[in-house]
Amino acid sequence: MLTALRSRFDVQGWLARESPQSARWDSVGLLLVGLFLLVVDVQMVGADTSLVELPGGVRPWQALLLLLGTSVLLAKRRRPVAVLGAVAVLTVADAALGGSLGMYLVLFDALFTVAVRATPRARSAVLRVLLGLVGAVLVATTAVGMRAQDVVQLTLVAVALLLPPWWWGADVRRSSELAAEQSRRADAEGARADLARAHADDVARIAALDRERAVQDERARVARDLHDVVAGHLSAVAIHAEAALAGPPAEARDRAALAAARAGSLDALAEMRSMILVLRQGADADAATAPAGLARVADLDVDVVGDVPAGLPTAVDQAAFRILQEAATNAHKHGAGRATARCTADDEALELVVENAVASDAATVDPALTSSTGLQTMRERATALGGSFTAGPDGATWRVHARLPLQRESVEP
Repeated sequence: MLTALRSRFDVQGWLARESPQSARWDSVGLLLVGLFLLVVDVQMVGADTSLVELPGGVRPWQALLLLLGTSVLLAKRRRPVAVLGAVAVLTVADAALGGSLGMYLVLFDALFTVAVRATPRARSAVLRVLLGLVGAVLVATTAVGMRAQDVVQLTLVAVALLLPPWWWGADVRRSSELAAEQSRRADAEGARADLARAHADDVARIAALDRERAVQDERARVARDLHDVVAGHLSAVAIHAEAALAGPPAEARDRAALAAARAGSLDALAEMRSMILVLRQGADADAATAPAGLARVADLDVDVVGDVPAGLPTAVDQAAFRILQEAATNAHKHGAGRATARCTADDEALELVVENAVASDAATVDPALTSSTGLQTMRERATALGGSFTAGPDGATWRVHARLPLQRESVEP
């Protein structure tokens, strides 16, 4: 109790720091205070005579009872109810000797400890006993015919002696329980924050894995296109060679067959070189869902203005389709309305222009739901073929412009 008085404004910290040493300090402190009060002859209020006569006077016996009471208090943290019972018996014996204020302080400490540390059932039982004692004082003083003034006075004295330690201990216990509940809530909030951070990390990892898988899918698709294109050219070479060997020697026909075989071989090597450049530089390419080739441009969510060029080199045809597809996707995500596309070709290059209106109040797309590499992918596809790429706002319109060369350097076998 004395250590609790030192920590009156930090009862939670006192409960956390309380130890057997603090119980010993309480006992020693109460013993010294009680002995001092005996020496200076400070008695309980209204008590001035002893009910029994003992050799040597009552002071030594009261000191002995005080020593026993403070010794019993050493076990108050482990057995608060049992200690209260023992202290109550000693207090009754002390009251028979006239009562001492030091012994009451020991009872006060025992009641305080029960209110703080006992189980709910034990606390309820002790509180009923205390209220019963107060009621017993009221009934007894009334029964013996005391004046109403004396009855009220003695009843109030009983209330003042028995209930304050209980009230104080209950207040300390409630403050401790409130602090423990706040600590549990803080721990729960911290755990929820950790889970939220872990979830965000998982979402980021999943998005990274999706982008990596998209890259692998795109590279596998390009590899299949390379296989189909090269296989087609080599099949043509084989057919021309077989036709030349099937008939009798003829210089004109054989030279034409050799020229066709050479042209097919050069085309195959050129296509292979273009595809390999795309494979090497397209590590950040995103996944495409539609087959390659401008012949399938009708499958895209764009309005095509004019005719679509045909007969383009396979690498250019594929890159042009992918650029249109990515531009249409970006327009759908970030623009307003449907995009328009123009595809024009001359002897030197294929020109692609995609335009869409810019949405003034477009909602921001969650970064976890997009690869965020669309412009980079289109630029790399164009530069891989030796072309150029630009994208940006033009007033209220977003404009994508790509130029893909049609003339490739000769590749000698």
